[in-house]
Amino acid sequence: MLADFTREEILRLLSTQPMTETQLSKKLGLTKAAVGYHLHLLREAGLLYIEKTETEKHGILQKYYSPVAATFIVNPEKIPRDVRTYFIQTQIQYLRGIFSVFRINNRTYCISSKALEKLALALLKQLKEVGEKYVDKKITKEDVEAIRVKIYAEALANLTKQEEWKGIIRKPRKRKTKTAQ
Repeated sequence: MLADFTREEILRLLSTQPMTETQLSKKLGLTKAAVGYHLHLLREAGLLYIEKTETEKHGILQKYYSPVAATFIVNPEKIPRDVRTYFIQTQIQYLRGIFSVFRINNRTYCISSKALEKLALALLKQLKEVGEKYVDKKITKEDVEAIRVKIYAEALANLTKQEEWKGIIRKPRKRKTKTAQ
């Protein structure tokens, strides 16, 4: 269910505030029918609920949708192999961004494509593990992105403590300077 960009984006948008089908349609640039289709699938899967309903001045009932959780983290061991590939590729994109920031900040990294894929899978497993600590925590709509960042930061910190990934992020070497004599 989450291996679809539109549904993932709907859940992300709704995690910040309840929205109607019409509001989501405008935000996503999709037809109401397309958004309605995705909302139906998400509700059937138990990932959304109707938070409130309001009647517009023309008598049309508007349903405001919200996700059942502030964020969703997949368990890479319980998803089909072909779907796992989607999530690994998503994590690879995130890791590229992270490594780019390290490089900008004069930190180096050495990683092959194969190692990056392995790291992405390890990150998915860590995200699941760290995310479990927040299952019963009450998170306000304002704190959603902050909690996502916190989960990612903790998962990455855990990875850098593992022997296999310790050397992936390292401080730049100090250059030896020759002194004139």
